[in-house]
Amino acid sequence: MKKLLSVQEVAEILDMHPDTVYILLRRGDLVGMKMPGLRGRWKVEESAIESFVRRNTDRP
Repeated sequence: MKKLLSVQEVAEILDMHPDTVYILLRRGDLVGMKMPGLRGRWKVEESAIESFVRRNTDRP
């Protein structure tokens, strides 16, 4: 089973404010899902974070 991370956990990993993570999720820049039964809380797979970092890292 894939590990799902909370917005707070993602913010800590990416070293950004949780509000910024919410913005990225709503814009679709970071792939996540709203979980039913958890008041619509966002969850993000670790692989989505890795993809986000790869897409947004400057490469020579």
